[in-house]
Amino acid sequence: MRSVIRSLSRRPAFALTAILTVALGVGANTALFGVIYTVLIQPLPFRDPDKLVRIWETHPALPQLQVTAPDFRDWSNQNRSFDAMAAHTASAMNRVTLLGEGQPEIVHGSMATSNLFPAMGIQPMVGRNFSDAEERAKQQVAVISENLWRRKFAADPAIAGRQIRLDKDSFTVVGVVSQRQSFPSWADFWMPLSLIGPDYQDHRKFHPLEVVARLKPGVTVEQSQSEIQSIARRLAASYPDTNATVGAYVVPLAREMTRDIRPSLLLAWAAVALVLLMACANLAHLFLARMVERREEMAIREALGAGSGHLIRQVLGESLLLAYVGGVVGVVLALSVRQLVPSESTAWQAPVWLYAMAISVVAGVLFGLPACWHVLRERRHLTASTRSVVGRRSRIGFALLAGEVAVAFLVLSGAALLARNFAALLAEAPGFQTERVLEVLRLPLRADWDTKLAPALRRLPGVQDVAAINSAPMSLGPSEHTRFATRFGIEGRVFDNGSFPVAQFRLCTPEYFRVLGIPLSQGRWLTASEADQNRILINETLARRFFASQDPIGQRLILGVMDSKQNSLEIAGVVGDVRDLGLDQEVEPMFYTISTGPVMTLLLKTEADPVRLASAVRVAIQAVDPEIPISKIQPLAQNVADSLARRRFALLLLGIFGAMAALLTVAGMYGLLAYSVNARVREFGVRGAVGASRRDLVTMVLREAAMFVVTGLAAGLVLALVFSSVMRSFVYRLSPLDPISLASAAGLLVLLTMISAFMPARRAAAVELATALRSG
Repeated sequence: MRSVIRSLSRRPAFALTAILTVALGVGANTALFGVIYTVLIQPLPFRDPDKLVRIWETHPALPQLQVTAPDFRDWSNQNRSFDAMAAHTASAMNRVTLLGEGQPEIVHGSMATSNLFPAMGIQPMVGRNFSDAEERAKQQVAVISENLWRRKFAADPAIAGRQIRLDKDSFTVVGVVSQRQSFPSWADFWMPLSLIGPDYQDHRKFHPLEVVARLKPGVTVEQSQSEIQSIARRLAASYPDTNATVGAYVVPLAREMTRDIRPSLLLAWAAVALVLLMACANLAHLFLARMVERREEMAIREALGAGSGHLIRQVLGESLLLAYVGGVVGVVLALSVRQLVPSESTAWQAPVWLYAMAISVVAGVLFGLPACWHVLRERRHLTASTRSVVGRRSRIGFALLAGEVAVAFLVLSGAALLARNFAALLAEAPGFQTERVLEVLRLPLRADWDTKLAPALRRLPGVQDVAAINSAPMSLGPSEHTRFATRFGIEGRVFDNGSFPVAQFRLCTPEYFRVLGIPLSQGRWLTASEADQNRILINETLARRFFASQDPIGQRLILGVMDSKQNSLEIAGVVGDVRDLGLDQEVEPMFYTISTGPVMTLLLKTEADPVRLASAVRVAIQAVDPEIPISKIQPLAQNVADSLARRRFALLLLGIFGAMAALLTVAGMYGLLAYSVNARVREFGVRGAVGASRRDLVTMVLREAAMFVVTGLAAGLVLALVFSSVMRSFVYRLSPLDPISLASAAGLLVLLTMISAFMPARRAAAVELATALRSG
């Protein structure tokens, strides 16, 4: 070890460069792996989490659908694959107002079966779970989350037995669940599922439940999937009116909980691993150059009795020491970045530290191996010519640098593809205007809308118009999306059992279309006097899909197609399409009826920046009714931004790693050519003496650089072809082999590498013959 330290101390600049290069690569990998471990790898905080699964229903128009209560009961009774099967209501169903505990607040409840917590191995931290007997008796008891307990009840240890007021009802708190084990995580409280309305309990047309189950020992997900599908087929045969096209599928709970973020994190992990490989390739260049300079030292060591093993230990010892120190610095950098980013995640677990140690060792071996191979090739050749040694080293450098260019091209082309895709999405017309629109999300309409709340808001200075809708564009989560979907028929047409089409429905006030600038394509607008009069507006997608060959105006849609009493709605007009689920989602059939529900989102058209009116709007609402809870007020444009969050995250990460890859390629190109020029001083001097112009010498060096780049780009294109299927899920209406993205990445790499090659080329052209002769 002393020999290794002495050797490195002679070249502090080399050692510092190597340490910083390793630190950047290891730091970026460790920081990202810390997130990946916490989100994707760390076991869920439940008993035997690998045995927990989600079970969903499916429909041709809705690939993921909540479960009906009767179907859930049939699954529970007929299955042989699960030790337990539990259910809770979806997030959109139980938003209520907590009253009597300071400022009124909207809280999210979940009606659940009494076996939900036992099935998952959750033990309340205070009190107990509600019992089977309490569920059967429909008692108004509740378990609350740790967050709600601390936020509204000051972590009262005597909370069990206390009465709380939720809307108009009183509930007895029986327990508190730790936030780490809260399931589902969005819930503030849980109450017995038996309190759900009778329509939800008894009918197969409503899908209010999300189901979680625990596999029996020895049963695989695939086996349970096969059984659930068999039960679904039996139900389809027994209840064709409702279940003819309803299927079911099983998915591990851990995978289900991370499905939105998993692709982006894994893509970023692959990119940052490639960046670390590029850093190793650059360090391999440096080590090879250093070994050429030390060839006489190595030969003398051998002459004094050092064997191959000793020489290899010397070289690997240096690379591993640099990698260790660089790894420590990298972990410090990763921890520093982690402290700057607000996060609720816990401290890094042991696997993250082991990962940082492992990749540091692997990096040290990787960038030390080419130098070891070089030492073995050169042993016993003390008189070897510099030219032959440099030639062999340059061949290794050529392969390493071409590989760097290939990897940089892959990462940069991916970043360019995501950037083009993001720009294309921003260019998509959402179908509604977001400028100067303020959104008050999911407000309980306790006061009369037409006579109290709407006039109070219209009187505010700076407010031009006010509207309400049960769900604003791009504000729905997956469970809410299915909640606002309904089957429908068309008067005069016959549909097979269970095959009725599906559309989204919205309740809104007439001003909604004016506030958001949604145009009328056909027919007429509906007025406030036509509220609840069985007249509707449909969007262009519904009109195009179901009335392509006829005028939709005056046609009738049939709701309640699975009920004995159906409702016929006359189409009064056709309005423009709204990308309600996101810019990257296809428009679904939708119809609007003029009405208000118990919970509505308010939209205010303002004269200036809507954010400035947020406080005044809050005061005006509470002046109408002090007990109205206001959950969130924000610009409507925030919905659009939120819908692109996952793609923005992937673009940001890949852009950062793409920039790192480009810089490493530039550094590698400069280092290799600078060394090559220094080692070939005599050659350049002689060439100049025999008539080669400075331009010729510059061209020669740039031509060599171009060979690296062309070879690397060819290999990178092959890699892009191989990984094109991975990128397919990240793009919208673009090919994963988008030629503009590929050309942009290639052009940027060519430009950067030629710039990095120009300085060594100028140095080569400036060599004088006398200098060249003295160098020999």
